[in-house]
Amino acid sequence: MNKWIKIYAVVSFIFLFSSCAAILNQPVQKIIITTGKNIKVISVEKAVLIDSSKHTHTPKEYFLTRSNTPLIINVQTDSTKNIIILKPKSSFAYWYNIISNFGIGMLIDKDNLKRYAYPKINYISVEDTGIAIKSAAPIKKGTINLSLSLPFTTVFNIIDSSGKYNSAGVFGLEAGADFFYKNNTYLSVNIGAATDLFGEHIGIGYYETGNTFYVSVKNNTIIRRFDLGYGINVSKLKWTKITVDSVTTFYKSKSNINIGLSLSAQYRLGKYFRLGVLYQPGLLNTNFKPAVNYQHYISLNCIWKLAINKGS
Repeated sequence: MNKWIKIYAVVSFIFLFSSCAAILNQPVQKIIITTGKNIKVISVEKAVLIDSSKHTHTPKEYFLTRSNTPLIINVQTDSTKNIIILKPKSSFAYWYNIISNFGIGMLIDKDNLKRYAYPKINYISVEDTGIAIKSAAPIKKGTINLSLSLPFTTVFNIIDSSGKYNSAGVFGLEAGADFFYKNNTYLSVNIGAATDLFGEHIGIGYYETGNTFYVSVKNNTIIRRFDLGYGINVSKLKWTKITVDSVTTFYKSKSNINIGLSLSAQYRLGKYFRLGVLYQPGLLNTNFKPAVNYQHYISLNCIWKLAINKGS
């Protein structure tokens, strides 16, 4: 009897909280529109402007009701008036039904207008092929960003003259700066450290740890919401074996300096935050033979960036 009561409770819970879009989304949505040179927004149909700044090219905020119909934006260039169509898409909350309730909520949200969302951030500009709308304004030449990255997953592959060590952890820190030498293209310089050590070892036996300290220089390009970077890194990779018995503790460690690539991809979540992956394969070491070999450090990161100088 208790078994059927539990099953009924679980099924009831799934159906009760199965409509993620209806629960998480408000009926009204905010969007932000920024324009480039030689173009301005005249009106956004069925939307209310909540930022009345007279500066043409500053971001403007609008409130509008969620809908499955395209949004009409009237703009004007130097000589002509144009219409831009902004199409709605199913929101994150709608797709989150797959994770939260095995997709049951998608059936409930199917005809609910709250399932839809218009692109939140929009940049309208005049290009050679006509008027274009993008997910963000270009970051201008001369901009300088400070960057702080906190890994939530770290993966090590370390070798020395006696063997190979593979492991994963969660701790690390990276800091650096981005220097934009042209629009949407920048040079990044970073320094970081990471370890797979979770805490103090308790008890008799042995355990192993890996850590890294590195400096990297990368060239980066922004493509829509992605920052893609490539460059070089110089890393110190260290493997340590700690043996604990009833009386003493023995430490054995091996480290090597290696030079290799630094590859990264970041996805912009908003103005300040990103999620990213860093892959740093070491190809040349300076401590043992053969000098050419493969090691790596990989991390998944939460990244915070703050502009300390805005380009023009």
